[in-house]
Amino acid sequence: MGSSLVICEKPSQAKAIRAAIGSRYGEVLPAVGHILTLKEPDDVREDWKEWSAELLWPGKFYEKKPVTNTKKYLDAIRAAARGAERIIIATDCDREGQLIGDEIVEFIGFRGQVQRCIFNAEDPKSLQDAFAKLRPNSEFRGLYMSGQAREQADQTSNLSLTRTATVTLKQPGTKGAIGIGRVKTPVLGIVCKRELEIETFKPQDMYEIDALTRVAAGQLTLTCGRLPKSLVKEEQTAEEEAEELMADEAALQEAESMVGRILKREIADGLRSAVEGYSGLLRSKAEKKRQGPPKLFDLTALQSAASARFGWGGEKTLSVAQKLYSERTLITYPRGEAKYLPENNIADIPTLVPALLRLGGYGQHAGLLAKPEARRGKSGHFSDKALEGMSHYAIIPNVNTASEFARAVPSLSDDEAKLFDMIARQYLAALAPDYEYRQTTIDMTFPWKGHDWDFRASGRVPLVPGWKAILGGLGLKDADEEPDLPEVKNGETGKVVSAALRTVTTKPPARYTEGSLIKVMQEAWRLVEDPAMRTRLKEAKGIGTPATRGDVVKGLLTQGQIVMKGKSLMPSEGGMKLYQTLVAVCPNVVDPARTAMWETIFDMVEKGKLSAEQAVLKILGETQKEIDRIKANAGAVSIAIGKSPKPTEKMAAAAKTICERKGIKLPPKCLTDASVCRSFLEEHLPKRDPNAPQGQGGTCPPSEKQIAFAERIARETGKEIPAEARASGRALSAWIDGVKPSSGPRPPSEKQLAFARKLAEENGARLPVAAETDGRQCSAFIDSMMAKGGARRKATA
Repeated sequence: MGSSLVICEKPSQAKAIRAAIGSRYGEVLPAVGHILTLKEPDDVREDWKEWSAELLWPGKFYEKKPVTNTKKYLDAIRAAARGAERIIIATDCDREGQLIGDEIVEFIGFRGQVQRCIFNAEDPKSLQDAFAKLRPNSEFRGLYMSGQAREQADQTSNLSLTRTATVTLKQPGTKGAIGIGRVKTPVLGIVCKRELEIETFKPQDMYEIDALTRVAAGQLTLTCGRLPKSLVKEEQTAEEEAEELMADEAALQEAESMVGRILKREIADGLRSAVEGYSGLLRSKAEKKRQGPPKLFDLTALQSAASARFGWGGEKTLSVAQKLYSERTLITYPRGEAKYLPENNIADIPTLVPALLRLGGYGQHAGLLAKPEARRGKSGHFSDKALEGMSHYAIIPNVNTASEFARAVPSLSDDEAKLFDMIARQYLAALAPDYEYRQTTIDMTFPWKGHDWDFRASGRVPLVPGWKAILGGLGLKDADEEPDLPEVKNGETGKVVSAALRTVTTKPPARYTEGSLIKVMQEAWRLVEDPAMRTRLKEAKGIGTPATRGDVVKGLLTQGQIVMKGKSLMPSEGGMKLYQTLVAVCPNVVDPARTAMWETIFDMVEKGKLSAEQAVLKILGETQKEIDRIKANAGAVSIAIGKSPKPTEKMAAAAKTICERKGIKLPPKCLTDASVCRSFLEEHLPKRDPNAPQGQGGTCPPSEKQIAFAERIARETGKEIPAEARASGRALSAWIDGVKPSSGPRPPSEKQLAFARKLAEENGARLPVAAETDGRQCSAFIDSMMAKGGARRKATA
């Protein structure tokens, strides 16, 4: 075999490959992710530089072009490939990795042999084994074509819908585009649906009865909060014991289910009264239980945990993790989506654990980790089977730099230290003993009105803290601390001493934080009803990728579709309006199942059942229908998303003058937001009479003082004010002058005259002499100036 060249995905990967195999397979050169990108519509067709509502499909695949700031990587690969007979693609083994490798080979026009190196761990042994089992790259042609179909469909569909929504739905005067995307818009939908759930939530009272019960060893409280099963029509499933939720995950929970709860106060009151004084047999069950440590971190879990613990956004967590990985080299690759380690990483435990225990803060757990427990299989932390098809494994401290921990960790920044500590503790906890506790359940059946009502108490007494001691969980109770429940023998009699009624009011589901929203994106399959689509989306691991989910949320915030309220996310007014509009005209655009439908099509490409071109055209056929539906809604809705420019000086001056004349306050942002100022002016400026000649018909409604004056004259003269005079300041002035002709022209008020002079100055006009002495002439002049201003506003809107 002649000379070879190895292409990998990133510099850190190149470093690991060189360390594992040296130059045995030729020079190892990295990309930095995608160093090629699709050309923009503007690069393809001149007329597409002007935005319009249409499908941006050139009739063939968009061509590629180098990413400007990564050109040096492409040039290095191109130069090395000129003298090579073989290229080995050693990028990540997923669809995007295959796309990155193949698009480079294709772009540089390489005609030699191409082989593929498949690995999901970057330790020396895994890489050596992978390079010893190279496969023909042609075996992965379907994977590459499915990657091509994905990027072509995403670009054409997302850009076409974005342009259509922007030119069709966007409120005039606001800056920026109305971004629509396969991932972005369903995420907006998730936030909006939760907000609507909160807005429409109606609190409801539920009732629980606490029965203070005397037993031989003391007293305990037994509680009944549910109807007997014989009264509940809906089929009930046994409740599974759930792991404790982190604080940040509260937003993942739905509103509390009301099924089977006691909702009628009269029933609760009757039960409380009836159970007092009752003596009955108690069933007591106590069993020792064990709980294994939580899974290791993938990026989504790390972002969610950092959001809950530190209030960080997903982008910040990724940024800090990237520094710990690429600059500090203290952790493994942070952008993966696996929570497992390869089984051969068990051999790293004797190196990694002592290195961590030598750091301050972890040494106290040396006893727990004297014999680290490596749990295998999907229920544990080391599993080759669970990693099949994965490009990267869980995020843990880097064994290759373990000898540098003692020197490097103390020099970390505060943020880096916080995140490293969280990652290190998660790894150490995974190797610690189980958390052990005694679970005690005591219940009593109370027969009442033909049904058995269950009163129950349960308690958990920690016995062995295990891994919880490392993660800050519960430890052993003090020896002299009383247990949660008194000792109760199974079958002994308990007597209800007293009973109290307790009201529990339901609460709406919580808004998402950035961390919990990223987690929902990973588990978006839970939001899909169709079983087939649900399964496919679960296989795709939700919508977006671990590395892009934080960027998606940031993009929605930047574009003004969602906003932060404290640590929570909620839709902006424009974002909610966009969501509701899309739900009405093309609901699939906001549906997470759209990704599942696309993935099903890409699967067909990978299996050779569809060509990439056929797949893209199939998807774009639906996109065209979506474009047509949005276009059909043109004019029916106006969505203000993005930043609004400042009002012009004349708009601001007119708004101030109106406030002075009418004695009202400027609305908030009127002088900084053109859309707010425009709305204010449209509300208070004269409205045009549609039947009036062109350039005429602008009328000012009469002021309250003018109406009061007219009504006084009407009372004095016995005349009735015509309806049309009440609608127009000019008409009312004419009526007043007609009723009191002998009084001569009324002079304008000081404010009226000052306003007229200001308008004359702004419009470069001369104030007629008659307008300075005749209120009617002054009003006519003001109306003519305001009408001209209104025409100009419409021309520039």
